[in-house]
Amino acid sequence: MYFYRIAGAVMLVVSGMVGAYLMNSSESFMLSQADCYISLLRYIRIQVECFAMPIGDIILGCDRELLAGCGFRGDIPPTTLSELIRQCDIKDREICETVKGFADSFGKGYREEQLRECDYYIELLCERRRRIADELPKKKKLNTTLCVSWALALVILFL
Repeated sequence: MYFYRIAGAVMLVVSGMVGAYLMNSSESFMLSQADCYISLLRYIRIQVECFAMPIGDIILGCDRELLAGCGFRGDIPPTTLSELIRQCDIKDREICETVKGFADSFGKGYREEQLRECDYYIELLCERRRRIADELPKKKKLNTTLCVSWALALVILFL
């Protein structure tokens, strides 16, 4: 009889730890996704500045791992930036709004205007990345504390 109680308690504690791990992984993914979007916008800026390439060619020439880090899961990259953003799974709402704003405004002006837009949106993403990085240790600690405490509370309740 005690074996089942101990096994159940261990399973609850392990589930709390797994829950904390999954929540912390999600928080860390938002930081890496911000890094990927910053890299993508810098890549776009370089291609526009050096080669004056259209966005379809820029996306086709982009590294697949970078696109995957941005949340793109398709096989063939789309030809427009708006299509790319729609097909990406973006975890952070602010990053999503920023990138959608960039996609909506990009390609509607001259080269110099596009470069200024790239710089502006890169700076917005860098600021969001800094905030995510600053909040990350606190969120991880909170997630771990809540999940493990919840599991231990259930263990106490059931024993």
